[in-house]
Amino acid sequence: MKSITGVMVQYYKACKTELWYFSHNVDFNECDENIRLGRIIHELFFKRQKKNLSIDNTISLDLLRKQSCPIIVEVKKSSKLPESVKFQLLYYLWYLKNFKGIITEGLITYPIEKKVEKIVLTSEFEREITKILTDIKQIVSLPQPPKPEKKRYCRKCSYFEFCWI
Repeated sequence: MKSITGVMVQYYKACKTELWYFSHNVDFNECDENIRLGRIIHELFFKRQKKNLSIDNTISLDLLRKQSCPIIVEVKKSSKLPESVKFQLLYYLWYLKNFKGIITEGLITYPIEKKVEKIVLTSEFEREITKILTDIKQIVSLPQPPKPEKKRYCRKCSYFEFCWI
C-alpha cells in the first residue's frame, strides 16, 4: 500500500466508501466543481504565503506560516465537514511530530466564511490518529468498497453514481 495521505484521513472521517475508491485510483475529483472552486479560493486568498508543500510524498500542506513557531494552515472552501477537515490537519501535525520531530500547531481557515479554527494535537488525538491509520489500512485492503452509508452530502460527492445508482 502507498503512504496514507491527509486526503485519505479526511475521506475516512467523511465516508469510508469514498476512501476505498480514492485509494484504488478511482478518482473523479479533477472533475468535481467543489474541488476546483476550493483550489481557486486557495490561490486567490493566500498569494504571498508558502503554499503546497509536499513532505515525503505523503502529506501536502496548503500553507506554512513562519512565525516563532511554524503554523500549518489548511484552507477549505466551507465548514460543512468540520470533523473530517480537523482530522486531516491533525494527521499532518501527528506526521510532523512523529517523523520529523516538529511540534507545531495548525489552523483551518475558511476564507469565504471568514472563519479560522485553531487545532492542537493532544495525546487523545494522537491515539485516535493511530487508530484511524490502522482502520485505513484495513479498508483499503478490502477487495471491494465498503457498503455506502447515506449521508446528507452524498448528492454532491463525485462518487455518488458509484454508490447510489
